[in-house]
Amino acid sequence: MSEDEKSALSPAWYLAALALALVGWVVGVAVAGSAWDTVRATTVTSANDPLSASGSSVAVFTDVLQTGRKIVCSSTEPGRRARQVPPAPLPLSIDDDGTTWHLIAFEPKGRAAMTLECRPQDRQADNAQYAFSRVDGFLQKARIGNAIILAAMAGSLGTAVAILLRRRRELRAQG
Repeated sequence: MSEDEKSALSPAWYLAALALALVGWVVGVAVAGSAWDTVRATTVTSANDPLSASGSSVAVFTDVLQTGRKIVCSSTEPGRRARQVPPAPLPLSIDDDGTTWHLIAFEPKGRAAMTLECRPQDRQADNAQYAFSRVDGFLQKARIGNAIILAAMAGSLGTAVAILLRRRRELRAQG
């Protein structure tokens, strides 16, 4: 082999770029997923009391899962219209003071002086209790996980482009 052929950058380096993306994705998902540990570690409070959740997330729980019924939760603040709290993106339950509470709604960005209310959409009688929890640190962990994923993807793309440009330059110099 000539010296020029030895210096050519191997196409196997593209696998290194792919590995960077995959490892970054796995680590980022693990970090973002650990944000739900903060929800599991919370304690619940009565849903009738106003909640100061500015800068925090809000988790809404029930003690009775009512399969087949849609439970709608809304939050109100002084001087604002009621807003629907998004349904829980995953099934999660916690034990607090001898009661098992099931996550039914989750608001990533809480607000000051929120009051929460939940009721079945069919407006029939409801024997479930509802409670909420202020969750500190959820958004921070989720953002860190997302940043890891984006940085790994950008690094992987940058590495692949650099490899492509260097290989083209070396092949032009050879031929």
